[in-house]
Amino acid sequence: MSSRIPCDGSTNPQDEMSLAATFSPGGWERSFSINEFEEKYCQTGNLEFVCLKAGHSTWRQKWSTGSSGPAAVKKVGLDSCYKRGLKDTPKYLLTGWYKEGAPDSKLPRKQAAVKQVSSNPEVYEFADPNGGTARLEINRR
Repeated sequence: MSSRIPCDGSTNPQDEMSLAATFSPGGWERSFSINEFEEKYCQTGNLEFVCLKAGHSTWRQKWSTGSSGPAAVKKVGLDSCYKRGLKDTPKYLLTGWYKEGAPDSKLPRKQAAVKQVSSNPEVYEFADPNGGTARLEINRR
């Protein structure tokens, strides 16, 4: 995923998206998440010009929703630039997950193959092996 607004290197506008996830009844617990890559993020004391304790590169969760929670429309912004003053674009990743068995199962979550089924509006879907489906509709302004 990426912002549709090009990075100009001096400002950092956001591409605002409205996210609506729907899950079929039955099946296993399912979820969607959007993660953002952070290169050498600051663990402690980010003062914009100096970091007191740098961390390692990692993927951080920007948004998540699951079949066990209430359905809701959420607004999320994707940055156009990785950092203000740079022309690098940020990296975002949309993933789908399912958990076999009952919701309180101790089994680990498994990643599902998410497929884009429409481009206007953007729609992504996946199914768990037990027959439950998940659908994410993204509307951009």
